[in-house]
Amino acid sequence: MSATNEDIKDLNIISEEIKNLRNIFKRSSELYKKEFDSDIDLMTALLQSPQNAAEPIQNQVQFFLSSKAQRKLREIAKRQCLSLENITVNEYIYEIRYTLYLHLKNNGSFDTSGCMKLISKVRKNIDREAKDITYFLPFNAPSLSPKKEIQIGGAKIIHKDNIYAKVKDNSYYDFFIKNNNPDSFNCLLSITIPKCSDKMSESRAQNVAALIYGVIKVFTTSYEIKANQVNLMNNPTKNNINHYIASSRDEYWIGGSYAFGEDLQDFWNYFEEDLKTDLGFVIKKLILRAASPTNKEYLADRLIDAFYWFGDASRDNNSSAQVVKLVTAMERLVTMKNEEENKGITENFCRRVSCLIAIYRGEIDERYNEAKKLYKLRSNFVHGLQSIYKTYDTELGFDPFKLAYPAILSACIGFYKLGLDLNPYEKKLKNMYSEISEICEDEQYKINKVINS
Repeated sequence: MSATNEDIKDLNIISEEIKNLRNIFKRSSELYKKEFDSDIDLMTALLQSPQNAAEPIQNQVQFFLSSKAQRKLREIAKRQCLSLENITVNEYIYEIRYTLYLHLKNNGSFDTSGCMKLISKVRKNIDREAKDITYFLPFNAPSLSPKKEIQIGGAKIIHKDNIYAKVKDNSYYDFFIKNNNPDSFNCLLSITIPKCSDKMSESRAQNVAALIYGVIKVFTTSYEIKANQVNLMNNPTKNNINHYIASSRDEYWIGGSYAFGEDLQDFWNYFEEDLKTDLGFVIKKLILRAASPTNKEYLADRLIDAFYWFGDASRDNNSSAQVVKLVTAMERLVTMKNEEENKGITENFCRRVSCLIAIYRGEIDERYNEAKKLYKLRSNFVHGLQSIYKTYDTELGFDPFKLAYPAILSACIGFYKLGLDLNPYEKKLKNMYSEISEICEDEQYKINKVINS
């Protein structure tokens, strides 16, 4: 996307603001300060060349941006970033400030042609500076052999010693590695992010890591394996031993809980085998999508979000908050935008979740009732009928994670058949749920009996 009519209009406003502010600056420092809405705007008013940024201000041509001009720059950045998927708004602002400085210094015009050239230059600079970066994020993968690597789509889990030996030993190494608990993690999660800016790249890597964490938690739940020690370093770690000290009437005692970590060697073997199936292919596609997201919304985005929410729920120690997050994960799979205010949203949620699970795994009656209980409890928390911090036991009678994981895995297959790259997709997705609902009825799953009971 080149400069829009709005961009050209805003760039001309900025040009006029710069001229006026320069004249005001020459006349009076007090009048100059009045052109800013805040001290931060005043501090960031000066435009600087990227080549001369380190030079004393007096050696540079001076151009100043008023608060109004700075707001217009942000508006331009937001519009441009709608078609730029490799840079953040703030990074775009830095780039356009530098380019604008050179444009002004070289007496560039602000007619349509001049504005087009300025925006085009910014975009070329962004593309030139973009690069591929591979991140290695600390990851604890208990029982994984140092010689073994787990390939998860375009990412992989590798032993940390294979990478740390290549890192230059300097002050950063001492601060980040030597001073950390060496036993807190044994591996690194390797993620390659295609060409984009540094800030965008780092954010995407963290998002892909969160997706992979969610994927692993879905599979450990499906295998009924306790895997609290599997974690990213930026996530809370559930220790084998948790304790507290309590006192009453001058008596003190220690309480808490302890658990012995499971040997997860079998899990990694099972997980590798599952990654070779259609499920693994879907996960590979999701990781690629998360590493190179676009501004369009695709059907795959719903699955990515569902894994995110499941992973986030597994990190949360509050069982009530877990309910809210797990329902949100399933809502991303079964709720349509135009149904959010519909009175039948609860029924749609319960029917679609239970059918989604039943079509691949059976047990629709039990799943429907569980979905109904879970959705009601979530609504009580969200709408204020029940307080999360005052609820000490959800009393559901079942494990909500064991309702959410088969819904997510079943959706992986259903969405794959429908087309992960669908855009738009809501009509076809709604038809898919109507079809599986009919199939469940034809196979005597007795949906109507459950709904009417």
